[in-house]
Amino acid sequence: MSENPAPRRLWTAARPPNLSSQVRLAQVGDHLSSSSSSAATAAAAAQPATAMSAPHVTVHWLEDSRAQRIVWLLQELGIDYEVKHYKRDPKTLLGPKELYDVHPLGKSPTVVVRNNGESVTLAESGAIVEFLIERYGADKLAVSPSSGSMQDRADYLYWLHYAEGSAMLPNMLAMVFGRLPAQAPWFLRPVLQSVSTGALDKMIVPRLKAQYGWIERNLEGKDYFVAGKLTGADIMMSFVAEILDASPVNKADFPNISRWHTAMVQRPAYKEALEKGGENNMGRFTQRE
Repeated sequence: MSENPAPRRLWTAARPPNLSSQVRLAQVGDHLSSSSSSAATAAAAAQPATAMSAPHVTVHWLEDSRAQRIVWLLQELGIDYEVKHYKRDPKTLLGPKELYDVHPLGKSPTVVVRNNGESVTLAESGAIVEFLIERYGADKLAVSPSSGSMQDRADYLYWLHYAEGSAMLPNMLAMVFGRLPAQAPWFLRPVLQSVSTGALDKMIVPRLKAQYGWIERNLEGKDYFVAGKLTGADIMMSFVAEILDASPVNKADFPNISRWHTAMVQRPAYKEALEKGGENNMGRFTQRE
């Protein structure tokens, strides 16, 4: 008889790990994981986006104020809005008490922006313009840090804030001193007229000429203030040009400003904004020499 074959082992001695096999297995696992992640990302992207409601803006618009340029901005941006009109007191020229129900300082323009269940009340023209353009305008009416040169970005911010800064102070002083005599008792009017005329001639008018001269030089050969396109800077500066009609300086001395402003008021959005807001009569605040 032949010998029985040795019984078959049910176990084998441990062998050193095959590193190349492990690497291949790991690579397969990574590939499967990556494919799964990519598929999940693609599936998520294919899902319909959550519906976003369109913004709605209420403009609290006081007659003969700086509110009209906000209406123009909204028209340019194509945002849904409504205008609530307020009249000034014919004697004091102050706004009505109803404006204080909107903002503690009773300021105009003030806007109420409603979007996606949120509501924001905001005053100050510069803040309103910057907020609305940043949130709803993308690069349409701005020079963002990523879309323009450093100089264009700096110029954009400069003119955006210059309109309510350096340019507005002498204009406000002209309004105050221009109306001062008429607000006083009759027996004080001759004295206050002398004070008013002296302040205008020696202090205010020279500053106005300097500011408007600076604007005039910057508009030489240009259709817009910044980057060769309409921006929030043009919208903010529109009131500075508008009030020139009631200023104690001669508008004819600033043809570039007049040319630029004429082009702005011819824009379709500007005309439509006038229909919803209204014309300003700034001459009621000051007197021309």
